Amino acid sequence: MRLRGSHNTQARLTECTDLELFCKVREGGTVAESAFRELYGRLSGSLYAYCRCLAWRREESDDLFQEAITRLYESALQGRDISNISGYVIKIARNLYLNMQRDRKPVISIEHDTLAMAAVPHEKTEMLELIHMAMELLSEDYREAFFLREFADMPYEEIAQVMNLTNVNVRIRVTRAREKIRKILEPYIAEYEQEQKKQ
Repeated sequence: MRLRGSHNTQARLTECTDLELFCKVREGGTVAESAFRELYGRLSGSLYAYCRCLAWRREESDDLFQEAITRLYESALQGRDISNISGYVIKIARNLYLNMQRDRKPVISIEHDTLAMAAVPHEKTEMLELIHMAMELLSEDYREAFFLREFADMPYEEIAQVMNLTNVNVRIRVTRAREKIRKILEPYIAEYEQEQKKQ
């Protein structure tokens, strides 16, 4: 009977919205842990990918991810009233990253970061690898806006809130990022298509 009850509880949680799950965590009680586990499962993929987008070195992105999730949980325990959970945790990660950049010792150079990015292993398809490579060549602001729009599928309005920009500025950054990526990938796509035709 206990297992069946636990299963029923988990099944009901999968039907909840992110906000409803957050409220259950905030309220505490026996369902709080299961609710947060369900919320974590929903947010972790896109949040981790976003952290990787900001901090290309795995150790830094892992730290960002863990701290952002911890802050989200703490916010629930503190009884904070949040309307957009996914946007909120993305904002947390961004602020943490900006703090990390501000506190970073000047010994770490851009060249070092570039080398570190090139060493990141990619376990994706050829085309995704090319897109990832092109994203590395974008400026940080363009890369973040492009990622949030194309990979996190966030509306322009939410991206504007996360990045503290106007809606127009976000659209401009996303458009320019697309143009830059398209230009970077043109020779690779042509070569890729030729190879596909040969096969």
